[in-house]
Amino acid sequence: MRILEPHSAIALFGRFAVAVGLITVANYIFARFQSAIIIDDRFYHLKHAIFVGGPFALFALSIMMFQVRLQRKLSLLSRKDGLTGLNNRRTFLECADRRREDRNTGALLLLDADHFKRINDAHGHQAGDICLQSISETLQRSVRQDDVVGRIGGEEFAIFLCNASIQQAQIIGERLTKPIAFHPTDHSTEANLSVTLSVGAVENRPDLSLSALLAQADQALYRAKADGRARIVVWNDQLVVH
Repeated sequence: MRILEPHSAIALFGRFAVAVGLITVANYIFARFQSAIIIDDRFYHLKHAIFVGGPFALFALSIMMFQVRLQRKLSLLSRKDGLTGLNNRRTFLECADRRREDRNTGALLLLDADHFKRINDAHGHQAGDICLQSISETLQRSVRQDDVVGRIGGEEFAIFLCNASIQQAQIIGERLTKPIAFHPTDHSTEANLSVTLSVGAVENRPDLSLSALLAQADQALYRAKADGRARIVVWNDQLVVH
């Protein structure tokens, strides 16, 4: 069905012409073998196909376009976070795993919005949603095209930095701990609220699973929270979380 779907007005006309041509041939064959009536008009079968079969061909093509676009929309919704447009948890894990297979070097960042509940409680859920959207926009601006960004739950985000050393990841992480300003409502004229991020970082190790890396990054993130928030902590073997 995706092959038949027209992607432009020219493609729609071309598929319509093909459909009318097939109907014309079918009309001719049927009349040739089933009817004794001889029609002098050599364009009769073409005109018959256009006026009788044409509307049905257009209807069928329209249904195809609708179904394929609906399938694409549903596929997108199943892979993206509806609020921020980032990869959801499942898609992030899949994409990050593929990046890890392609490249041995990289780093994983786990980020969490500081005191997010206070924003919801004090300013309402709309302000919380706008806050998350502002965070997602900041993350997308801070990474490269090959990097993977996702919202993996609530106010928690993750980034897999491809071909990045842990030192480079630390520089990016420190930049992301700076306050992110946002409007409390869609109608606000001033960005009088801000949020900071705590970050846990871990260097990619091919011998560890992505789940193990996430667990280490989570330990580093926990330490960043415990040490005062708005900071980055890089996981190491000496890092012990109580």
